[in-house]
Amino acid sequence: MSPRLAHRRSRRRSRSGRLVVVVIAAVAIALLVGGIARVGHQSGPYDASVNRSFAVQGTLVAEESNATASSLRQLWRTMQNQQRPALQSALDADVAQSAQQAAQAAALAGPDSPGDVQGQFAAVFAARAEAVSHFRAAVDGLLGLHPLAVAGAPDPGAPAAVPTLLSSTEVTDRITGAGALLARADRGYATVRRALASLPGHPRIPASRWITSAPVWQLGPVAAQVDLVTASSSLAIFHRIFLRTIELSPPAVPSTTAPPGVSVVPPTTTVTLSVVVSNQGTVDEPHVAVRYTLTPQPAGATTTATRSAPVGAGDSLTLPTVAFRVKPGHNYQLNITVASPPGQSALSGTTLAEVLQIDPST
Repeated sequence: MSPRLAHRRSRRRSRSGRLVVVVIAAVAIALLVGGIARVGHQSGPYDASVNRSFAVQGTLVAEESNATASSLRQLWRTMQNQQRPALQSALDADVAQSAQQAAQAAALAGPDSPGDVQGQFAAVFAARAEAVSHFRAAVDGLLGLHPLAVAGAPDPGAPAAVPTLLSSTEVTDRITGAGALLARADRGYATVRRALASLPGHPRIPASRWITSAPVWQLGPVAAQVDLVTASSSLAIFHRIFLRTIELSPPAVPSTTAPPGVSVVPPTTTVTLSVVVSNQGTVDEPHVAVRYTLTPQPAGATTTATRSAPVGAGDSLTLPTVAFRVKPGHNYQLNITVASPPGQSALSGTTLAEVLQIDPST
């Protein structure tokens, strides 16, 4: 075979090998593209079904949220006409409902949701719950309120501490901030609603807006409403602490000869005092202090003791007892005074002055 003929056959074999490789590659690409097309065609109905199912559940959350939004707007418009207990109950209900809606929205979110629409949906309701909680805290700070005890919850054993009172300016700023947060959440919800409608199945969820009138939540209108709430007589802070009962142990005995202001006590070396204080004001008092003094008569060193405890609005509380050493046959001047909170004008029932006449031993 000549060298020229051998060279031609070598070139034909090289071209044939390359052609086989190209054909194999083309077949592989065709199979891959066909497989992707089939997967896409098969996954489309599944995605549409998932999206529609999410929309059904999301609609329930959105409708509940709309109802809570209506409640909050109505409460804010008429707050100056509310009574304190009813107002706190309404605030607590709105906070509880918005928190429940946030939890429901979070439960719908999944790590593989298309475009993380479900995660954005959950973020909207979390922001709404946060805003409502801030709103309640601002109102409570303005009026000296606090969340009511939840029915069925363990008894904390003491009333909740009165929140730090806030100035009208601070409350205005905080409520305005809560309104701004709600407005951002509304915009986020609208974005989610549009994005969801563009997904396979084109699912729809209802409109949901908490801020239906933006000016109402601006600084000026909020400040005006805060002033109305502050001036409301039904929401005014009123302090009224007094001594309800005072018991001696041993108890005083009846006497027809003792002058007014003198209690005759049987022979003893120790007198124990049990005092009940009452709070008929409209706010909880976190620190009610009662001061006891006992002074021998006609002269002698005064013994002093103090007992204190928080007392909730409308509650009465028995303070820890106080024991004084005494001698039979002696008289003692007993004074008991409850420290009135700042702002309390009625002082009747806040002090007791009594002479204890300890009978001599027989």
